[in-house]
Amino acid sequence: MSTVEKKVEAPDPAYLAAVLRRRQAMRARLDAAEAMFEDVNREATKLLDRQYQATKSTKADVVLDDDTKFATVTRVGGEAEARVTDHEAFNAWVRDTYPESFDFRVVPARTEVVIDGAFTDRVLGAITAANIPQYADPETGEVHDVPGVAIRPTRSPYFRWLFTRASKRQALDGRALVEAALADERLDLDTPLALEQGAAPEQS
Repeated sequence: MSTVEKKVEAPDPAYLAAVLRRRQAMRARLDAAEAMFEDVNREATKLLDRQYQATKSTKADVVLDDDTKFATVTRVGGEAEARVTDHEAFNAWVRDTYPESFDFRVVPARTEVVIDGAFTDRVLGAITAANIPQYADPETGEVHDVPGVAIRPTRSPYFRWLFTRASKRQALDGRALVEAALADERLDLDTPLALEQGAAPEQS
């Protein structure tokens, strides 16, 4: 006995048109908002970098026009670690200073230098911790200037933005506080900042 597939009905034209209109109109609005966000985010990062250079301040409150805090921004420092940048110089130092960690490996048609991996990790870890290309021998206490090694950044500093949470003192979280300020017309997000337009305020 064969089954008859139920015919799929087309959606209501008016409802379909409304949903498609809303979807694409919101996409246009979102595109415009993202473009403005990129401009103001770039400006905020530049100003926060300048503030850090001038004051070494790593955290700031983000407040509304009535000084209500609705977010915070924190500078997260970058990270760096020691890396071998000149293998010939580093290998020669290991050969002359720590020969027990130096070896050769013979493969067809060539000979390769082999440095003990655990030793390399130990030296680079110590240099990273000291933030200077020197290795203090834990047994002898002798401090070696290690050639062929440099401290290179692995992550640049960045800013972490967080909205405030609701609490007993403030029933609204940060996002809700923004919505309330928009509803009261105390916050304007549609007019680009003067700096975004390239017009810096004149000095009087």
